[in-house]
Amino acid sequence: MSINSFECKPGSLRPWLDYLASLNPSHIELGLGRVSKVLDLLNLDFKNSLVIEVAGTNGKGSTAALIAANLTLAHIKTGLYTSPHLWTFNERVMVDGHKACDDELALAFKQVYDVAQYNKIPLTYFEYTTLAAFVHFANCGCEALVLEIGLGGRLDAVNVLDADLCVITSIGLDHTKILGSSIKDIAHEKAGIIKDNAQVLLGLMDSEALDVIKDCAEEKHAFIYQDGTDFKASFEDKTYFDDLDKKFSLTLSLPKIPEICVACVIKALLLIEEKFSDKVRFKFDINKVNETLNTVSLPGRMQKINSHPDVYLDVAHNPPAALHLAKVLQKHKVIGLRHALIGMLADKDVESVLKIVKDSFDDFYLASLHTDRGENCVRLKNALLSLGVLPSKIHCYDKVSLALEDLYKNAHSDDEIIILGSFVTVSEAYKP
Repeated sequence: MSINSFECKPGSLRPWLDYLASLNPSHIELGLGRVSKVLDLLNLDFKNSLVIEVAGTNGKGSTAALIAANLTLAHIKTGLYTSPHLWTFNERVMVDGHKACDDELALAFKQVYDVAQYNKIPLTYFEYTTLAAFVHFANCGCEALVLEIGLGGRLDAVNVLDADLCVITSIGLDHTKILGSSIKDIAHEKAGIIKDNAQVLLGLMDSEALDVIKDCAEEKHAFIYQDGTDFKASFEDKTYFDDLDKKFSLTLSLPKIPEICVACVIKALLLIEEKFSDKVRFKFDINKVNETLNTVSLPGRMQKINSHPDVYLDVAHNPPAALHLAKVLQKHKVIGLRHALIGMLADKDVESVLKIVKDSFDDFYLASLHTDRGENCVRLKNALLSLGVLPSKIHCYDKVSLALEDLYKNAHSDDEIIILGSFVTVSEAYKP
């Protein structure tokens, strides 16, 4: 399918998204060769901009959003790129907290498409979207770019830019068919975002992952700062951040922001003030940090969409995310019953996720997902039964909408509903 095969009005985003969909967005083709060529031909110059790349198995989206929000509060024009989106493509590309409009994205796509087609360089769905985001940020004159790595790191299209500050939030087993089946393999892919002489922030992770990343950083002559060693945050009796001679009190109301993000976010902001004053004028302000910690969130991360009963969306889809969710729910008490609506993809560690969350809920409404990678609710049911959950507590549905319909019928006003397991599940359950 060619974009020229139908009428594409200059301000129309829909034809471009249809064209991208024809490129098979579910197909993942990692590599930097194609995107690097098009980037050079686009003649985009970010040498004077602060570039921050955020990778990790969990927490990277929230970390990126919080860093970007603090830069924006400091009146630094900031572009934020995240993926995937839940409801509208525009969620992926933001400047100063505002989603790019259809006209702006259509223009960016046209710039990328014209260059790629003229030079006969085929691009994938994610390469198009990443380059279009870069074009939009350049068109807006962004002083800082905060970029969430989509998958892995080393060969992800986002990694085509040289980052000044590299953040790796966590390392866990996810996307194993693509990134590798061991923690070492995945750590190697994530560490691929580290550039020569870069500042590198590491979240809490085990020694196996840490050793791999440290070796990579040493090869690149990069400077490492590690959560738990060089800085830390406490969430026990007193909530605070401690960075050697600096200590700040925090006000953090869960469950808006994952705790694993907080320490890296604050250290990143301190490093921006200390190391990158030649690129951005940023002054660290703990009051503004606390403001963003309690107001900034990404769609689908413990996002409340209804009251009486309270309904939350959470895209937890792997064991580390499930552990965080279970911790949040333990702290977040409910008067009535707590119901789970779960739909998952077939290539996820379904059994481990359900084992982690099974004690957090009174019953389970399981839905089949009808996508290329969607899992049937029968597998989820069998996993829960093997974990000792009573059959009377399990309800199976062919669609998310049917499960949600029954939940609303059966739940009382003081109950709580958590919708989780996949971006697909959350997007099907709620349309803003």
